[in-house]
Amino acid sequence: MVAARKCIAGSAAAVQLLEAMHPGGYWLQTNPRTLKTVGDGVEYGSFGTTHFCLAYLAELGLDRTHPKVELAAERYLGLQQRDGDWYKHLSCLYGYNIRTFIMLGYGTDPRLEPSIRLLEESARADGGYLCDLHGASTSGRRTRSCIRGSLKALAAFAELGHAYWNHPSCLELVQYFLERGGIYKRRKPQEPVNKDVQTMMFPFHWRASLVEVLFYLSKMGQGKDPRLDRAWTLLGSKVDREGRYILERTPTQSAWKVGKCGSANKWMTLYALLALKAAGRNVRIWR
Repeated sequence: MVAARKCIAGSAAAVQLLEAMHPGGYWLQTNPRTLKTVGDGVEYGSFGTTHFCLAYLAELGLDRTHPKVELAAERYLGLQQRDGDWYKHLSCLYGYNIRTFIMLGYGTDPRLEPSIRLLEESARADGGYLCDLHGASTSGRRTRSCIRGSLKALAAFAELGHAYWNHPSCLELVQYFLERGGIYKRRKPQEPVNKDVQTMMFPFHWRASLVEVLFYLSKMGQGKDPRLDRAWTLLGSKVDREGRYILERTPTQSAWKVGKCGSANKWMTLYALLALKAAGRNVRIWR
């Protein structure tokens, strides 16, 4: 997959993202309703501010060896708090960022260590993750973990590699997903957790998409678990006659335009096939 990324590092999408970067090393976005502009700090907008753009560039094959990427990455790393957090202990943010920085070549950078410790130490009793924003209440529904934040934590562990996969928090998080068949409610196993998890969505962001769940679990050696069979069957319904997977959702305000919804998409196809390959499952499961 690294080779696939490298071959598109000079793509028009990468060039466009880099050209849109502020000379100071960040991306700004203005909310059309509130007219508030964010992006130079830890607050972020709708899929076009700094931490999203860094993730998109990492997907496109760029890393810290590119001067503009290094400028933006170094600046954003400098916004960390002492405990490795960026904003309100959002696991959908710091988990996402950990994955991004590893992909950008910062995996052994000591500045990433506090964020990794935060990841290891923030798992909840049910094995998942929940941020300060939604965890203020100590009773009722809010006590349960968030599937979106939990998936980004899983993404971080998957990218961290084997050395972290036996950490208790990682093992519990994997079970958190396996016990729900990847995408279903624990108490109502016939119902998906939400609409996100049924959907083929790209670029990856804070929502939780079907292909992500299966890709991360498969990368960590869990893809053959029979509890995931229904989720794999659902993935098999998302493909056309030529074996290309369909993009069903993409953020309209994303700074990276990846294709038309309802059409075959190279990114969805790439990740679906990578997930199937990692799981050792038959790639020709489409109808």
